[in-house]
Amino acid sequence: MEAKVFTSGNLGNDAKVINFENGNAVITFSIATNNYFTNRDGEQIQLTTWHDCKKFVKNVNEKFIEKLTKGATVTILGTLSYDEFEKEVTKTKSVKIRKAYIDVKVIEIL
Repeated sequence: MEAKVFTSGNLGNDAKVINFENGNAVITFSIATNNYFTNRDGEQIQLTTWHDCKKFVKNVNEKFIEKLTKGATVTILGTLSYDEFEKEVTKTKSVKIRKAYIDVKVIEIL
């Protein structure tokens, strides 16, 4: 079962498009979401979380990409994906690491 994500946030940078030889492409961008809460001392705290997003497409709509600029508000529907990799600690020992952040494989940008 896949974990679904439905969230809105602001783009941290302009979206980047990577084109492949077969005509397909991937659009990559990061969005920031903010949560606000009050701590024990009564201070208002803002917690910003960054989400790395990827959208695989067959044909790139350039007019749509032009709207994905830094600061733009977007709403996305996607699935969560976690990345694991091996890191060499010493020449004889390596450890498996799970990234501290989550990638979002975008299904749809609303």
